[in-house]
Amino acid sequence: MRTKQQIVTSMHDVLVSKMSHPCSTTFHTDARMREDLGLDSAGTLQLVVLLEVELGLSLPEEAVMNNEFDTVRKVAKILYDAQPRANPAQILDYEEDIKLHCFVSCLSEVVKRHPGLEHRVLYFGVWDSEIVVSDSCQISYHSDTISHEHFLEWYERLYGIKVQAWYDDSLSKDENCERLASLVETRAPDEHIMVMLDMHQLPERVNEFNKDPFPHYLMLGPTRQPDEWMVYDPDYRWEGVAKRARLLQAMRHPSVRGGYIFSDKAARPPNVAQIRAYFEACLKTETPMIDAIRQSLSAHLEGRDKRGNPLALAALGKAFEEVPILSIRKYAYEHGLAFFWRELNLAEAEFDHWCEAIAELVKSYKLVQFQALKLATTGDRALADRIFAMLADQEQRERQIKKRLLEVYEQWCSPVSASPKRLIVAGGSS
Repeated sequence: MRTKQQIVTSMHDVLVSKMSHPCSTTFHTDARMREDLGLDSAGTLQLVVLLEVELGLSLPEEAVMNNEFDTVRKVAKILYDAQPRANPAQILDYEEDIKLHCFVSCLSEVVKRHPGLEHRVLYFGVWDSEIVVSDSCQISYHSDTISHEHFLEWYERLYGIKVQAWYDDSLSKDENCERLASLVETRAPDEHIMVMLDMHQLPERVNEFNKDPFPHYLMLGPTRQPDEWMVYDPDYRWEGVAKRARLLQAMRHPSVRGGYIFSDKAARPPNVAQIRAYFEACLKTETPMIDAIRQSLSAHLEGRDKRGNPLALAALGKAFEEVPILSIRKYAYEHGLAFFWRELNLAEAEFDHWCEAIAELVKSYKLVQFQALKLATTGDRALADRIFAMLADQEQRERQIKKRLLEVYEQWCSPVSASPKRLIVAGGSS
């Protein structure tokens, strides 16, 4: 089964090789077929026919009659939905496209390309992934001190895929750019290249948090044009062509450094013991994000940072600026619940209830940030009691979600579980 990302890549290849269309940098996930790519209705239908052949699909007549093939994303979705599924009754309706964690999303995208592998398992490590509280008590999703070794180690243990760093801190930016260019231009079909870029340097790309800089991992591949590369951004569900020089410029920014390469040639499904070990390593009794927010809030109220330097209460707004970026990681609970729900064939209505609870957990952090901004602006310390109370509510919500997640995990582990572990290949050890 092809992922949406693979279908988009096939669209670009068909346009260039079969239709001799000069896509250049006008091709991307959200490009409009007529206005951006210059295809009339007949040209668009010709593209769809060629894609059917390329992907080995046959679109249902109602899909052709009742859909507008007006954007690259829309065409990719129609073709994606037309693919046969082994067990369509087991597909739960939940948000798979939510942005969670750019590093993990790149790793996950490769797993999704293999029908026998289960990518949701990898997201167990995201709901409580590392959060930094800097010396100045700012909460951050990014820091040079953050290590991805936890994910890299478990990625290899779970799926047999070894990820290696190609970025070398001992080299200059220019030398690392040369290394990246060589890797992209000689990339083998089974290879995947990750790089950290400053997304602020690519204004044509979505940057909904409006961060400057905005460190972000994505994936790169070659095109038929040496001065253009294909960009794969699994976290933002965006794919398109970009100028090689622009991408290298975004890599040169001082705020970013990092890159990895790996092959999925030896990919294999995890066994039950490995999944159990990973889940138990990831489900913490603590609530690290809430603890980090409390730590930062308390420091600003006390007026001292970690080094003992004066800390203005007015700086609290800046300190909480990245809370929205971190809060969306809690949607990883949906991936965990969806995995066990499908394995155990549990009632979908209850799954929907927990999805709503997770959404409330995520969205309520916006209120926490709002009250923190009011406190920073007005200096009214009475507002701190309101924030601490909201954090207590958030802690209770998250503990309830973790409790239910642990319950379904234990049910999944039970030898008398009503449903066998369908998605997992037995055997092996952790």
